[in-house]
Amino acid sequence: MIDVSAPSRFLSARVLLGSAVALCAGLGIAWLDTRPRWDDSGITAGLLAIAGAVASVVGAPWWLATVLAAGPLVAAEISRGPSMLLVMLFALAGASIGAVVRKGALSVARQ
Repeated sequence: MIDVSAPSRFLSARVLLGSAVALCAGLGIAWLDTRPRWDDSGITAGLLAIAGAVASVVGAPWWLATVLAAGPLVAAEISRGPSMLLVMLFALAGASIGAVVRKGALSVARQ
């Protein structure tokens, strides 16, 4: 007998794994960015984009990867003003690219 619930469990596990990757990366980036001598915005932006992309490729939806990757940094640095919400754009760009890559890889795998 075929277990029809197996694909949904697999999908949920992929989403959970992608979400865990995004959250761990986001917490690490926030920790690094709040260090007193850290002053390299370009590396932080690149890390946010990479974190969003990897989490999205692994299986997190693009919007969740964006929020979990950039959310901790926004929460840690929100005292700098609402312009800190702009860091979400870097994670969004990475997560969008990751979603396109995942969708392309899945369509190739199905052929």
